Amino acid sequence: MAEASRRLGRRSLDAGEQRAWFLATGVERLPPELGGLADRVTVRFPWGSLLRGALGLDADVTASIARLVAPGGRLELAVSVTRRDASAVTGLEGGVDVAARARMAAAFAAHGLELVDARSVTAADFATLHSTWARRLRAGGERTAWRVTFARPLGGVG
Repeated sequence: MAEASRRLGRRSLDAGEQRAWFLATGVERLPPELGGLADRVTVRFPWGSLLRGALGLDADVTASIARLVAPGGRLELAVSVTRRDASAVTGLEGGVDVAARARMAAAFAAHGLELVDARSVTAADFATLHSTWARRLRAGGERTAWRVTFARPLGGVG
């Protein structure tokens, strides 16, 4: 987050260019004023409560994530569940399989987000995630990960 913030600070912004906000807080404590403000929300390789929410296993966290997305906006998740994670996300010992993706789709649909895409992250995809954490995860060898994208239709409720 610090590096992304520094890169943005070095760029000169045109009048029409979008701004970015960086928050360091738990997803459970996001201010309600942020509801519906984000055209794009990205979550990269979460763990703990954020992972449970991203996977649709914690309804309150899922709602908090979904609440950020503006009408016409997107939620982009990159998730990976290892055996070590599985104990924290009971029911996903097999990773992000078809049943897990269906559960995610239903959980976010309850908050007005439609599943657009769910696919395995390829080796080439890891580079496009622009995440030092993704590079560290990949450095340890092969790790299965998924990119899951949701969209809020225009006119959707935040």
